[in-house]
Amino acid sequence: MTIRMVNTPAVRVRRWVAATVLAAVALLVAPQAFAHESGAPAATDTYVVAQGETLWSIAQSITPLDRDVRDTVATLKTMNVMVSSVIHSGDQLIVPIYG
Repeated sequence: MTIRMVNTPAVRVRRWVAATVLAAVALLVAPQAFAHESGAPAATDTYVVAQGETLWSIAQSITPLDRDVRDTVATLKTMNVMVSSVIHSGDQLIVPIYG
């Protein structure tokens, strides 16, 4: 039994299209598949910083009793792409909603 590989231009184009579609689907689906960590917030909300608030005080107010406030501060910094914990009145922060 002989297996003959057909390699016409039309077959090459179909293979290229199939590979491109698979790569595009992988790029769209993979980040979502790995994004939800255990214990990570399932939803987010926007919070406007009031006068006198700190990142710690905001984290304290949204952190469930069974979680560490330090973890929430780290999550806030990551979600808002912050290098430091400095915030100002009127800043808008993306905050996690813990279920």
